Amino acid sequence: MSEHTPGPWEASSLGIWAKSPWNARVCLAQAHNFSPMNKVDSAANARLMAAAPDLLDALKAVVSVADRKTVEFDMARAAIAKATNG
Repeated sequence: MSEHTPGPWEASSLGIWAKSPWNARVCLAQAHNFSPMNKVDSAANARLMAAAPDLLDALKAVVSVADRKTVEFDMARAAIAKATNG
């Protein structure tokens, strides 16, 4: 499996953006607006998606220096596996 598009990613106008290898800004995904009645904050969803590479790197770093046999670390390892198809 190939790697994800490297970070940093940014959220702007409900889009999730990254820089391509040739330094162009590319849209990776969009967070769509839903009805305001359901109280879904699409901009918050976009920010969370844009933070994904940083969150994955941070989680890998925490597990690598403090790996323990706890439910929380099991959750961390499962999240890393889900993100990396591992």
